[in-house]
Amino acid sequence: MKYSAASNVFDPVGSDSINSTSQNYPPGSLADMATIRKTDFWDDFDGVNNIAELLFPGLHPVADEGLQTIANTDHGRYMPGISDPYYDNVPQEFSGFDALKRWFTAQGVPMTSTDDKGRFNSYPLMRVQAVDIDSGQVIGTTDAVVPVSTEVDCRDCHAIGEGGSDPLARVSGPSFITALTPDRVDVEAAAKHNILALHDFKHETGFVAANQPVLCASCHRSNALAEVGGPGGDPAIDNMSSVMHGFHGRLQVDDEGALIRDSDGEPVLIDPPNMSDELPLIITGEGIPMEQNCFNCHPGKITQCFRGAMFTAGQKCDDCHGGMLAMGGEFELRTGGIREPWADEPKCSSCHSGHGDDTVAALAYDPSDPAATPIELADSRFAENPGTLYRNSLDNHAGIACEACHGSPHAIWPNRDPNANDNVTAIQLQGHAGTIRECTVCHETNSFPDGTLDGPHGMHPVNDPNWIKSKGDSYHEDFVWNNGEDQCASCHGADHRGTRLSRVPVDRVLRDADGVIRATLAAGEIVSCDLCHSLEKSFED
Repeated sequence: MKYSAASNVFDPVGSDSINSTSQNYPPGSLADMATIRKTDFWDDFDGVNNIAELLFPGLHPVADEGLQTIANTDHGRYMPGISDPYYDNVPQEFSGFDALKRWFTAQGVPMTSTDDKGRFNSYPLMRVQAVDIDSGQVIGTTDAVVPVSTEVDCRDCHAIGEGGSDPLARVSGPSFITALTPDRVDVEAAAKHNILALHDFKHETGFVAANQPVLCASCHRSNALAEVGGPGGDPAIDNMSSVMHGFHGRLQVDDEGALIRDSDGEPVLIDPPNMSDELPLIITGEGIPMEQNCFNCHPGKITQCFRGAMFTAGQKCDDCHGGMLAMGGEFELRTGGIREPWADEPKCSSCHSGHGDDTVAALAYDPSDPAATPIELADSRFAENPGTLYRNSLDNHAGIACEACHGSPHAIWPNRDPNANDNVTAIQLQGHAGTIRECTVCHETNSFPDGTLDGPHGMHPVNDPNWIKSKGDSYHEDFVWNNGEDQCASCHGADHRGTRLSRVPVDRVLRDADGVIRATLAAGEIVSCDLCHSLEKSFED
């Protein structure tokens, strides 16, 4: 498997937006001196080490090389333009095949959110190609989004003069700095300097004086890094999610929105087990937009990382994850223990039962549960693998990753912008955006002459003439009451008149095996069983 940079002629950023290299322009220039500034990750810092080497001791990535991880035993993954930045786009090898997860992985490709013309694009495309080992011939190609963003903002609260970096808040507090310019990057750099100064003041560290790059996860464990072989953090110190969500979730303000402080100028924190009527600095809940909580820090107000079908349906981050204190592990889960970041995550089956007659829940947890423990539905057709997250789960009919048909957790297909790069993969594979529904993406026509219910989530072949009516005049009745249960009801409803799960995504003309047109449907119409035969026939024994 190989990957190279790709572009989308309809990309909202520009038809020529491509990200083949992460080096600055001109190649070799430091970020501060570059015409196109992509990153300072590989910039020389002290004449001996580059910044990456100081952040990850023992690793020595060159420009356009990512980090060595547990999947990268040879070297970090390379950008396609590494051999001649801004000119070359040479397909690069994947890390390898993960036999446990049954997929190929390219771990830690060092992408940035700046394209090769200096434009901000958090959703660049990579072309994935299956290549015959012996002949070198490309046997399959598709383009996929590789989301990336630098919009992890601290400046709204930690730029000088803001609540987190107010030089007047303490009598003898830390020294905060002002950004060199109003440029967003410079303001953010100053904010992060101010955070280190505050950390030194409160915890007696010496980060500012040391004048070295600091990786927070070297002390505060980040499971996102640790699970791929990165630093494991200090087990005696709270993890990154706890110190970020938990601490900031305990900050409280007065009626005018000002931080409540004690006589020394230190914030007075909420005591979660004994909360009453305190007003948190960061509030979540019904009617509170993400721009006032999660998107203050996460990507974000510009990037809009939560952007898929659930966003289109009106869902918000806290509908699945809970509020700040829940994310910070301030309460015990109903299943026992404290929330573990990147491990205790929302479940598809908390809201989706897999039965079209059921209403899709809008909250993945019991609203009376302060820990936001994911609801466990006992019989969900759309459940993840037991004890496994959605992003690692495999389908039950062929061991295909759930993400392969539905997209990634925060970008479930389709994206409501028809031109978005998120939609490119599905359009290339099946001709339209959204969940991969067309069996012919993987299977040849007439692969199921006798029918089957072994498709994804127990589905029958979609838009298959042999299923609609075989040449032997069979109307798939052998499958309807399989094991004594109505196999049609999950998608077509208990009355077989159709539900939201039987809507067609595009215009369809349904033909049977004899070529006879049985129904003509417009996109969005619901398929009911009586399109082709009577409902009485549906309920025959």
